[in-house]
Amino acid sequence: MELAIDIHAHSVFAGGTRALQISPEKKKENRKIAISHLEKTNFTMPMKGIDLIGTGDSQFSIWTDILKENLVENEKGIFTLKNLSHTSFILQTEIIFTTKIGKRSKITHVIFLFPHFSSIDMFRDLLDSWEVKHKKMARPFVKCHTPNQVSDRINAILDIDPWIEAIPAHIMTPQGVFGSNIRINRLDEFFGDVSSRLRVFETGLSADPEFLALIPELDDRVLISNSDAHSSALHRMGREFTVISLDNFDYNGIISALRNNKIVYTAEFPPEEGRFFLTGHRAGRKSPGLHGENEFCYFSPKHVPKKDVCPICQKNLTVGVYQRCIEISKEQGENRELGSTKPRQEFIRMVPLIDILSHVLKIKTKTAKSLIKNYHKITELLGPEKVIWQMDSNEIVNKTESRVDTKIINAILEVKAGNFTFDVPGFDGVYGSLVIGKKGNFEEINVIISSQKKQQLDKYL
Repeated sequence: MELAIDIHAHSVFAGGTRALQISPEKKKENRKIAISHLEKTNFTMPMKGIDLIGTGDSQFSIWTDILKENLVENEKGIFTLKNLSHTSFILQTEIIFTTKIGKRSKITHVIFLFPHFSSIDMFRDLLDSWEVKHKKMARPFVKCHTPNQVSDRINAILDIDPWIEAIPAHIMTPQGVFGSNIRINRLDEFFGDVSSRLRVFETGLSADPEFLALIPELDDRVLISNSDAHSSALHRMGREFTVISLDNFDYNGIISALRNNKIVYTAEFPPEEGRFFLTGHRAGRKSPGLHGENEFCYFSPKHVPKKDVCPICQKNLTVGVYQRCIEISKEQGENRELGSTKPRQEFIRMVPLIDILSHVLKIKTKTAKSLIKNYHKITELLGPEKVIWQMDSNEIVNKTESRVDTKIINAILEVKAGNFTFDVPGFDGVYGSLVIGKKGNFEEINVIISSQKKQQLDKYL
């Protein structure tokens, strides 16, 4: 059987979103919001076509209690909401590891999957023994002194149960192992010896299997995609997912499929839409505070200024995913070019339907009622969003004719045909801006918008 999974998510208690306040006086209100989040997720994922999703933050005691009270185990290690079986859940969290690389600290996010609640209890015991502050932090920091200590601690977690899986998250973004937040070029430079036990890696929103094919060390690894959603909103959940082939629908069956690369395909955010695709500095940058509201720059790898220095503020640029893939390829002894090495697995690039609707209807707020209404109408006619990207174009037209605005259907067909781009592409924490109806070239981008005189900028290029 085939299963669509999205196994990197977060609860309403996690940072990186409008996290709920953790305080006794807010306990009743927080529980109500948290349970509502579970229920919304349960109804959202079928519209996306996702069968199973991660719980997020499963070790966070407040959330653990809510999960235990509201989920029922239907299959070994697989849960559904009581009396609401639209979506299955797997016990999952994301932990932040830090260690010194030279004189500076590097941060790397890692996803963990757990077979049962008792393994989570033992995981919490480990966190306590390491004096990790996890009782008031849904996504805690495990601070290490060396890569060897990172290795020891991940090994200790994996040794709790042979079916616990560790998956380095969004590996090319600044908080990923290969990201620009302290650049390293081999997995063991951060993970030490435990690198050999890490089999599955998450591509992240700003990369996909084609870009990661540039990196030789990933050739024998399994690549998956997840949405890393911090809310139950349609434009967050299911924006990336993985379809796997498995024999048994239970926790062990899912882990076996991942470990043995039974990946049918991954559905990927176009990397150019991701927030860290190209190298650059965004407008109005508060840190270092030297960019005006209309001053910014972004570059294709071949046009990045010398020493990655911003020509506007003369500080270090935020190095993009594309540039990092090329750098790592060279450091690992090969000069691979994009497209020269075929990805080992199938994947599709999928612009989220809600983004297409936002673009066509010119409504920026992705949670606007009119967008949600149109989304529901389209998925009622065509089926789950996942199906649309594999559906014949004529079938889409026939099923929606006279029922859906022609502009919307034409936009969907253009995206399916690959006739879209992002102008501006994603860089320095800013999502790319979708343009439908033309294709882009991301090899020759060299944009500097500044009030400074050109002569002043030239010396940095």
